[in-house]
Amino acid sequence: MLRHFKTERCHQQTHLPASHGKGEKPAGKKMFFPVGTIRYFFFAMLGVSSFLCTSRAIPASPEEGITDKEIIRKYQKIILQEPSHLNAHFNLGILYSRNGRFDEAVREFNKVLEINPNDAEAYYNLGNIFNKKALFDEAIMSYKKALAINPDDAEVFHNLGNAYARKGMADDAISSYKKAVEIKPNLAESHKSMAYLYKQKGQLSDAVSSFEKAVNFTPRDISLLFDLASSYELNGSQHNAILTYERALALDPHHKEAKNRLAMLYNNKGVSLALQGRKDEAIAAYKEALQNNEAFKEVYNNLGATYVDKGMIDDAIATYKKAIEISPDFGEAYNNLGVAYTKNRAYDDALSAFKKALALNKNHAGAHFNLGVIYADKGMNPEAIAEYNEVLRLTPNDLSALYNRGVLFLETGRLHDALADMKKILEHNPKVAAAHHKLGDIYQKQGRIDDAIAEYKRALEISPGLQEAFQSMEESYQLKEKTDKHKTIGKVKQK
Repeated sequence: MLRHFKTERCHQQTHLPASHGKGEKPAGKKMFFPVGTIRYFFFAMLGVSSFLCTSRAIPASPEEGITDKEIIRKYQKIILQEPSHLNAHFNLGILYSRNGRFDEAVREFNKVLEINPNDAEAYYNLGNIFNKKALFDEAIMSYKKALAINPDDAEVFHNLGNAYARKGMADDAISSYKKAVEIKPNLAESHKSMAYLYKQKGQLSDAVSSFEKAVNFTPRDISLLFDLASSYELNGSQHNAILTYERALALDPHHKEAKNRLAMLYNNKGVSLALQGRKDEAIAAYKEALQNNEAFKEVYNNLGATYVDKGMIDDAIATYKKAIEISPDFGEAYNNLGVAYTKNRAYDDALSAFKKALALNKNHAGAHFNLGVIYADKGMNPEAIAEYNEVLRLTPNDLSALYNRGVLFLETGRLHDALADMKKILEHNPKVAAAHHKLGDIYQKQGRIDDAIAEYKRALEISPGLQEAFQSMEESYQLKEKTDKHKTIGKVKQK
């Protein structure tokens, strides 16, 4: 009888986490929805001095000990004294924007543009405010006006791209980001934002390329490394994904998501190596997975299967028990533990493990199959047939279950049922030599000697080294010779 236990490996599906989101701030003095740049006045102890600087200078931040509210009042006083003071209106717009008073900020920047229609900074800040208010058409118009005045401003192109992206105009957004990096190649946020859009569009190679450029300029950005690694995964470059997750972990050894993804990749690498017969490399990969996630039950299950393949049965049993310790309801581990026990001829322990697997899932076809094998070995043929019946109820075309059940039917004299099982196997796969052999045995028992010989010949054509079929064929020829002799003797007596 075919002795065939079923061990099951866990191929873990790769469900990538959602992207971390688009970069919300480009490098440099401008930011997406920034506070902006303030054109500073120096406030003396007894009043306001003359204006010192009219260009974008340093980032807006209140002087120590002076609140925005107090600074706003000072600018308001300046404007009362000089209504057309451009920088006072500009800085007041910055302060209003910084404090969420967007309508007042818009009023101030519009006042700046009344005084100086060519103030690109005012258009830029208006665009940022409109973006903040989700008025994307107005934001796009403002950024375009800023670019008409200053067409080489990379940050404005970046924020224009953001407005297009938020409006759902991905191609226009990408075009704007590309212009931004043409002007300023090290603008990592534009490369990053392009990468996210390419990823959403399914252009994974382009996404990877853009992420790589962003990482080159910001090599210590862990979230960016994570997104690059996940893009490598989606694009089928598992090796690069592993290397990149490891880069992220070198920066943050406790990054849980990166550790989990790395564990998943090493698990899948182990499964692939095991299927190629590279068992030692598979074991090493599984151990790397467990270094990153010591509670990864599927890895223990897969590691156990590889130990079984190498004949390291005690190690396999210990490993399956670890999987069950982590997850007491892990039916696959109980099934595989049962297989390991059978290798050690610990059949009672195996039976217990298979029954536990079925208690957790009565429709576990593998556990039913394996129980059938043990029952058959114990001579408990009705129980074995019942288990194979369950397998075939769940998986009607399981050729191994059909073969084992057919053999039991043959042994118990149920030739019609045995015949049906062997023929069904050969309908699905005419090249199964063992099925042709057993079909020959059935025909021999039915007295169909010529048919039996024909099946044995087919078995030997497929598998010339199948000695059992050769011996059975010799027996059939002997039976045929005896039958022919009896027929001849009978004819002579009749004469």
